[in-house]
Amino acid sequence: MNEKWEKPINCTIKHTVTLSPSSGRATASQGIPFHSGCKAIDVYFPSVINPEIGAVEFQNDYAAFITIRVKTKATDQATKPASSDQDWKTVVNAFKLMPDCHAEMGSQDTFCLTRKQFACDLNNVISLRFILQQPSPMWKDFNIHKIKLFKSSGNRKHFALPNWLTESGSSKPRRKELEGVPDIDILSSNLQQMWALAEEATANQPEQSIGRYEVDGCYDINLLAYT
Repeated sequence: MNEKWEKPINCTIKHTVTLSPSSGRATASQGIPFHSGCKAIDVYFPSVINPEIGAVEFQNDYAAFITIRVKTKATDQATKPASSDQDWKTVVNAFKLMPDCHAEMGSQDTFCLTRKQFACDLNNVISLRFILQQPSPMWKDFNIHKIKLFKSSGNRKHFALPNWLTESGSSKPRRKELEGVPDIDILSSNLQQMWALAEEATANQPEQSIGRYEVDGCYDINLLAYT
């Protein structure tokens, strides 16, 4: 194995940030947190000059899709405007990490994306941005861990893609539908609505408990009649 591939590129990985629209403020004010199902991780290279990236390795933690965007330096400053340095390019668009976002398969696999999955070469990189998506309400949280970036020189022995990504869809037998079991998408949507109603009921619950209808250890028959 080439020694250049054994050592990852030195980089700074920022904390994961949960993305949410400004419209979520109205929901949060009612005591119901807004879960967008989308997170972002930014990566910078403060001590590396014009890094080249040929492989991205990470361990999944219940993220269903990953999108990778890159910000690069302009190669020709004379012909390109300065604002072009600030443009983000999508290198990997909604790469599927879990074949079914409601099931466990692929949720904790290790992935290594290379040039075969990149839409363009990653040269003169300023920063990377990982955008994670998990549309299913089945999981409490999601993320990716152990992010490692490798240079583009040489050939690297990397983790093989999971079998469900490499198998042909036509050769796999169709999963037998279970009788009496509702569609998983409809079920998850109903569960999400029930969860929101439960959160709203909890938020609106009075702080003081309602006292019992009793006086001197005895119940008033009139109070009981009206309840």
